[in-house]
Amino acid sequence: MTEEERQIAIEQRVVDEVYQRLEVMRGQARQLKDEGHSRAATGPRTGLVERDAMVLSAAARLSDLDSQEEGIVFGRLDFDDGDTYRIGRLGVRDEDRRPLVVDWRAPAAAPFYRATPGEPLGVDRRRVITCRGPKVIELDDDVLSTKDIEGVVGEGALLRSLTRKRDEHMRDIVATIQREQDEAIRAPARGVTLITGGPGTGKTQVALHRAAYLLYTDRGRFADGRVLVVGPSTVFTEYIGRVLPGLGEQSVHLRAIGELFPGVTATRRDPAGVARTKGDLRMVPVLTDLAWDTPPNAPDQLRSLTADDLARARLEIRKRCEASGVKPNGGRTIAAQVLAEMLDGRQVPDAFLNAWWPPLTPQGVLPAQNGEWTVDDVPLLDELAEILGEQELPEAAAPQWQPPELHSGLRVAETFVLSWSLADGWQLFAPGLATPIAVSGQAIDNNGYWAAQRWAAAVILREGHKVTGWIDGFDPYGEEGYVPVLAEPLPVAEAEEPEEDVYLHVILDEAQDLSPMECRMIARRAAHASMTIVGDLGQATHPLAVESWPELLRRLGKRDVTTLDLPTGYRVPQVIADFAARALAPGIEPTRSFRPGGTLEVRRVDDLAAAVARESGAVIAADHRAASLNAIPVSQIKGLEYDRVVLVEPAEIVAAEPRGMNRLYVALTRAVAELVILHTKPLPANLAV
Repeated sequence: MTEEERQIAIEQRVVDEVYQRLEVMRGQARQLKDEGHSRAATGPRTGLVERDAMVLSAAARLSDLDSQEEGIVFGRLDFDDGDTYRIGRLGVRDEDRRPLVVDWRAPAAAPFYRATPGEPLGVDRRRVITCRGPKVIELDDDVLSTKDIEGVVGEGALLRSLTRKRDEHMRDIVATIQREQDEAIRAPARGVTLITGGPGTGKTQVALHRAAYLLYTDRGRFADGRVLVVGPSTVFTEYIGRVLPGLGEQSVHLRAIGELFPGVTATRRDPAGVARTKGDLRMVPVLTDLAWDTPPNAPDQLRSLTADDLARARLEIRKRCEASGVKPNGGRTIAAQVLAEMLDGRQVPDAFLNAWWPPLTPQGVLPAQNGEWTVDDVPLLDELAEILGEQELPEAAAPQWQPPELHSGLRVAETFVLSWSLADGWQLFAPGLATPIAVSGQAIDNNGYWAAQRWAAAVILREGHKVTGWIDGFDPYGEEGYVPVLAEPLPVAEAEEPEEDVYLHVILDEAQDLSPMECRMIARRAAHASMTIVGDLGQATHPLAVESWPELLRRLGKRDVTTLDLPTGYRVPQVIADFAARALAPGIEPTRSFRPGGTLEVRRVDDLAAAVARESGAVIAADHRAASLNAIPVSQIKGLEYDRVVLVEPAEIVAAEPRGMNRLYVALTRAVAELVILHTKPLPANLAV
């Protein structure tokens, strides 16, 4: 047996023990879930709350465990005091509560990413463990002290991970995080953390791992959807979508810019000139005027009032509403008052008000052109929602009784209800619940309603309420049943306002490209949030993109900032990075590539379509040419990586938009192994070879 085989066998025994422990933990979680469900039929009413908490906790734990099959253990630290830690995606303890695996986010795991030969942090050896499922297949050791360490194996864990082939989804980098990346991931969650760096420096990976780290260190604050990650496109969010679940986090909201307005998913960008107009802050007063305008097809006459009279009335209504802070959708009452004054006190018919001052939606005020919303429309819809305000609802009419067969859908019980089920026998529902808290089984038949009522009264008594009689009623499914008359009425819960989504941390990727209107949309979601902003000014392609990071912070309404730079590229080979740097705008520092190798080929051809057909890999072309070549539009490739890229006609990419050279720079840096450039037209001057 070789030394490497012997060391793999040592690690395999540890990994086997971890997987065995995971099965025990799964069993415990399932048992907890089953126990929570069983509490529905026994114990006091407070047991229902406890049951729900137990079921939710167990389900979350099962989800964590089930998402961690790939590479649960990926590292080992040997310290100079004799301690040894295994590092993994999830913390695992044995039956005696001793750690088998330390969670990668825990403080004890930090030396795995931060220790260097110059600053070993007490580490003698750092080992990267590569697994395929539960099987250890490879080891790689870094010796960080001057001691004679036994059993050292492997070489170049980072370089090996960099040369691994890409697929259609981004992988996490949890086993190969570098020191500068780790510092950004673990930065305190206050104010704004700005992470800058060129292509291939791991900015996006750092942002996603940071989300997982924040949830680990302060789950009570950030869990339940309180972290929002915003990416530039749906292609991009699909590409990165597997990273957070792979790190054990399912509760983060991941959205593209075109998905931030509820009910709209936009994927297409407008041409640069249109995008410039829609992204400008001068759209705010335009949208405001549009929100107060007379709706299409509104009536233009009311009794003695002419169209001109109604136009003057609308101006007066807007003036009074704005003076009192009332938005258009809340202005119906003021509208009725103004019109009544103009009619010498006569009441305005509801039918007229419904047509002349209807409740408005952003989509109704700003309909989609050509039947399709664009990404640049989404901030406008969001702005309109803010301008219009909530719709003013009429007073609720008194509820009228209807036979249960006229109702559809499941409701919740408003009091205790006893009803018959062919499957479960008699079943008892409690207030506010759509599922029974107790079932009798077939021990009491359908005709034994006296016995069933005595049985139900006993269950209700355990819940703290005494039954004095029964009346007819309906269960949550609309079936006939019996409702108890209680000695003391049930307390009436106060109606609660629906809780709005409030994000406490917002992560912006490719933030350099946000227009002023997009910044307003994000600022509304980040009003109460700390932020992580990730970007590269060299890749700014929007016609209204920022020239500096302080400008972006002003647009977002943020001030306190901690800036962390990632100067080293780990994905783009040096030969490709050097060539791409020719397209950088003056004043932008090129990224220092850590990765050797790579190939670059620039080829002039006569027949572009035929040349592309002979190539393999990801074909990237200007948006107007992409469909004819079955290529990826260049506007959709930001943040993506491919092993082999075939870049078509660079001159067309440059000519298509004001920041064409920036767009070309993005395209040139998508290849992590091979870059082929095909052209029929002369190359941009900076790229001439």
